[in-house]
Amino acid sequence: MNEGCIIPFRLDERGTSLSEQVYLGLRESIVRGELSPGYRLLVLEVASALGVSQAPVREAMERLKQEGLLVGKANKGSIVAEIKQEEIEELYALRELIEWDAVRRTIPRLESADYERLNAIYEGMVKAAHEDDLFRFIDRDMEFHEFFYVKSGNRTILQLWRQIAHKLNRFLAVTNKLYFPDLLSIAVGHEPLIEVLRTGDEEEIRRLYVLHLREVWGRMDRSKQTEERLTGRKER
Repeated sequence: MNEGCIIPFRLDERGTSLSEQVYLGLRESIVRGELSPGYRLLVLEVASALGVSQAPVREAMERLKQEGLLVGKANKGSIVAEIKQEEIEELYALRELIEWDAVRRTIPRLESADYERLNAIYEGMVKAAHEDDLFRFIDRDMEFHEFFYVKSGNRTILQLWRQIAHKLNRFLAVTNKLYFPDLLSIAVGHEPLIEVLRTGDEEEIRRLYVLHLREVWGRMDRSKQTEERLTGRKER
């Protein structure tokens, strides 16, 4: 239910069409938590706020439904989807499988320029952490991991990654602050991942990468606070 707060609907100029600009703007607001779980989006409301016709808004919202960020409700328009712990656990199980495959395929392809690229991303994470810029930090974190999906050359795995990345972004925006003392502690965990790649020891590389992916679950206590933050609901 909407509570009368002012929502920063905006167009994202990175889009190559009006529909894509609406889509990217809404997606960012959802991922960043500006549109919280349960928020009702009406086509007319969004179109009026953005000063555009309803057609590109409908197209944008359909894309968001396909990605699972919006859910259609009869007589209620579209609702920002909840973040369900069970679903995130399933996504992380899938991610562990496909990400290790991507890393494994990447190992023999790595060149000096790739290590420079990974180090540059890592330095970007550290800089964002020092500035406590959560969303820029998450962008760099996701960029680090997407590197392997792209470098692996497996387009199917890359497509799967991009399908789940938006949901993972929303989840990280909540959990990074809940379960880690600060962003820098997350950033520094990526440096050993770069260094172990240089060894070429596939068994050790897999061990460290799997531990890295599972770390957040070791910090979760499934508390009431967690459920409230993920779903946007409070027990009454």
